[in-house]
Amino acid sequence: MTRVLYVEDHEAQRDIMGRMLGLYGYEVDLACDGEEGMEKAREWHPDVVLMDIGLPGQIDGFTAIRQLRDSPGTTDIPIFALSVLDSVKYKTQALRAGADVHFTKPVPIDKLTAAINRRLG
Repeated sequence: MTRVLYVEDHEAQRDIMGRMLGLYGYEVDLACDGEEGMEKAREWHPDVVLMDIGLPGQIDGFTAIRQLRDSPGTTDIPIFALSVLDSVKYKTQALRAGADVHFTKPVPIDKLTAAINRRLG
């Protein structure tokens, strides 16, 4: 079963997406901020990380992505950056941080699951 870590600070969005991914057959773990997301990625070793880039606090999504790319054990995990901001600036910043792809929220579940399945082969 494909393991998906979803890092999102907005509680309702995190819960809804977590449930939807579970209905699509993924094993899902949730994190509410960058620090918790990095910790869970290092301990749980998901197959893919869905990272909100607009996280509050000292560790935003960009920082979390960079740190996961620099940490042994998480360097090769596919990371999908998610943002409500649909601008070239944020997409470029996410890709430079190490994200594999950037999606603008809300991401249709069929588009997201297709991308996960394509990425994991």
